[in-house]
Amino acid sequence: MPLGSRHLLKPGGTADTVGNPLVAFLCCFFVLMMVPVALFLVTFIYRWSCVLCGLPRPTVLVASGIMFVAWLSLVMAVGVLRVVVHEACSAAGLPKWEASIIVFLLALPVDLLISAGIESGLMGVPFGKGVEMWYTQRLIQLSIVAAVGLVIGLVVLAQQLA
Repeated sequence: MPLGSRHLLKPGGTADTVGNPLVAFLCCFFVLMMVPVALFLVTFIYRWSCVLCGLPRPTVLVASGIMFVAWLSLVMAVGVLRVVVHEACSAAGLPKWEASIIVFLLALPVDLLISAGIESGLMGVPFGKGVEMWYTQRLIQLSIVAAVGLVIGLVVLAQQLA
């Protein structure tokens, strides 16, 4: 039996694990504290990509509003896309993990169209500039993910060599 957990027996004789409430509270607190950091990072990337694309830098309020509208539209569109693809794949007999890969690959151009359309509509720029903004944002995000992956890889390598 792991330390710090209690096992409660259900009527059928199966065990139900109840973890330490302090650990659950700290995890929830950490996730809650990371929400403003994530919002700042997304807004910062958007404003930076505006400058890199030659557009005027929007205010933080305008940038966060545009990012919220784009995210909300994308969530709705990908939700419908997910249902359609999963139903089609289940009718064709494909496994769910393949349907998830198909949804991911189809969501990229949907995200491009939605983000570029919202950018061109709300910022008053041509649609092509919105596409350029989308690519710039994704490249910045990919660079951040690659840098974090490199640091984690170096830490793991240093631990293995030590």
